[in-house]
Amino acid sequence: MQNEAIDCSTPDRHPEKLIALRDSLARHRRPLQAMAQHYALLGGETRLKILALLERVGELCVCDLARVLEVTPAAVSQHLSRLRAGNLVSSRRDGMTIYYRLSKHASATINAPKLEMWDELEKTDENAG
Repeated sequence: MQNEAIDCSTPDRHPEKLIALRDSLARHRRPLQAMAQHYALLGGETRLKILALLERVGELCVCDLARVLEVTPAAVSQHLSRLRAGNLVSSRRDGMTIYYRLSKHASATINAPKLEMWDELEKTDENAG
């Protein structure tokens, strides 16, 4: 398909320009694949929640994440493994506990989702106290 002409019943662009666009995509295949892998990491709701929590509080251990997310520690560990492989979280050990936080790379490349409900809950807590 590389060298065949691109036919269209109502061409809006010249076939040569379409072929040039296709060739451009082929030349940028690797960066596009890297971007796709990055966005795939962000495609899971639980991983986005983990990133949002870490962005909100700084660092948490697996058990705390599991408790807040209402999932098993094993499930959290699986998500953290993928996020760590994608260089979006980093960890530190304190005795037997491992704490996770956003990596410097993550802070520079993504904006963890903001959960506005936290601001509302804090206002409610302040008014109740």
